[in-house]
Amino acid sequence: MIGLAKRGGERKSKARKAEASEYRHTQAASPLRPDVGTQAQFRKKKPPAKYRYDSSLAPALDWDAQNPAREQGEARIAQLQAEIAAVRALKPPSPLAGEGGKAVAFVFGPENGALSDKLVYEGVRETHAKGYAHLYVIGFAIQPNARKLVEECEAAVGVPATYVQATPDLVMGDLLKNMRSSQIFSVCGLPEVALRKDGAPRYQVELLGLDVFDPVTMETTPLQGDDVPAWLLDTDYNNLAFHVCQEFFPRTSAWASLKRALRGAYEESVWDHLSGTVSAPFEAGKHGQIAVKGIDGRGNELLMVKQLEEVTT
Repeated sequence: MIGLAKRGGERKSKARKAEASEYRHTQAASPLRPDVGTQAQFRKKKPPAKYRYDSSLAPALDWDAQNPAREQGEARIAQLQAEIAAVRALKPPSPLAGEGGKAVAFVFGPENGALSDKLVYEGVRETHAKGYAHLYVIGFAIQPNARKLVEECEAAVGVPATYVQATPDLVMGDLLKNMRSSQIFSVCGLPEVALRKDGAPRYQVELLGLDVFDPVTMETTPLQGDDVPAWLLDTDYNNLAFHVCQEFFPRTSAWASLKRALRGAYEESVWDHLSGTVSAPFEAGKHGQIAVKGIDGRGNELLMVKQLEEVTT
């Protein structure tokens, strides 16, 4: 039997460990993939059970400044980032985005009736749960408790809320001409009133003014009481229905035709009172609160409730 024998005195040579700089990257020719000096650790059909860790293959690499491929890749990436930033700067912000680009929430009231505090509460809870940046409550009218909840929403749960008044033009269909200048949604204020005592069991209300927001100029204009088109008074408001007990038209001549028809049956002071800003004295009702509804030049009805306990002397 013939076999092979080792030569005497000859040592078995050890395999030399390859350096990281000798590795060849298979995609080194790509301009966006600079030469990093890496290659696959094995070329077997089946992967080994364990991998040999080589610190030179770690993701955090110290690049050599004398690498044209790397410099070309970084320059291309910087160019792409600048182009993306320029496009984002020219893109107008989304109308449904609030501060910081976050989405906002909308709550729409019923077609017939006012927004209730329950509907506003459900909208506030969902807005807070889903992390929306702002809540807009839209309706033809709003109940006093619901309006108070909107105003206190940010202080209570950290979500700012705004009530937006919708004009009745929306429910008139094609009866009105639709124009680009039509402003059917607008924020609005509340009437400013003073409640005073007029004797022991009697009270009196004075309309001080009303803030009006112009959606065209985006400015708020304060109106004096004698410049408000109309205001109505409910001397015993029950939180359900507004009952007109007294009505006044300071800016308009709504009583002129009636005055001519009566032909001086009443004194001039009576007509001046109906066109004024101070109500007639009245007694307290069982509900212990009054409601004042102011009507601005756009036809918005703005309701404010005041407790008789808030009377000023």
